[in-house]
Amino acid sequence: MSHQGMDSKTNKIIVILTGAGISAESGLGTFRGAGGLWENHRVEDVATPEAYNKDPLLVWRFYSMRRIQAANAKPNMAHEALANFANEEHSNFDIHLITQNVDVLHQRADRFHRLDPICMHGSLHQSRCTSCETVYFDDYAYFDLEGNYAPQNTELCNADQKASPHYLHHYKLDYRNFLPLSPCCKQPIRPHIVWFGENPMFMEKIIPLVQSADLFVTIGTSGVVYPAAGFLEMAKINGAKTFCINQELIPQSGVIDVFIQGSAGEKVPKFLESLKNLS
Repeated sequence: MSHQGMDSKTNKIIVILTGAGISAESGLGTFRGAGGLWENHRVEDVATPEAYNKDPLLVWRFYSMRRIQAANAKPNMAHEALANFANEEHSNFDIHLITQNVDVLHQRADRFHRLDPICMHGSLHQSRCTSCETVYFDDYAYFDLEGNYAPQNTELCNADQKASPHYLHHYKLDYRNFLPLSPCCKQPIRPHIVWFGENPMFMEKIIPLVQSADLFVTIGTSGVVYPAAGFLEMAKINGAKTFCINQELIPQSGVIDVFIQGSAGEKVPKFLESLKNLS
């Protein structure tokens, strides 16, 4: 769908895609350790449905560690700038954020809850029933960083989420092998995360958004993880002006109109400020 000839009074649709690079300055990189291992386990062995079915305690140890690390991190200037941009009154912009990150830093930066990121790989502050797939807000780490069973609140959920009837820890939970069972079906819960071999979430919403974008912006993405790696080309084919903010060039450089090299914390606030001058 081309945007040529668009009514000048129509709001411009800005679609922003963020990846791991935007969280690097908050101390969160990729979750792979040296050699792609976590405690001598391949990451694929703790982040697949098969791994969960084989050893749910090991998987929950891994995701408890990730929840603790995410809770200890703080949104950086790039997260703050995006949240502020979304919360300002823009008469000529419709702003949509898609993130590949599960770290909840976008949500924590957004004090007025207007950014509403589409979390295509899920989110660390949610769990879901393995039977009916009801999703609950859940910010508990069930193990500490040493791997000991030590349930603790990691403060990844905001006040509204904790007040929601879907906050898991409102319920008197039954447990099996140290892990809570869902209130709905009394079945195990799993992290609400897209694991290796699973399809990304919300694609039925994401694809039309990307195709309708007037401006499409990637921030801190590697350009190698599909389907997100295909969004730049999709937006470009459909008439969007494309931007990339990253420390280095990505494979999609041929369909990027404007490449801004540098750290997200430095470049994103300046870039968003420049957008305010667009008519």
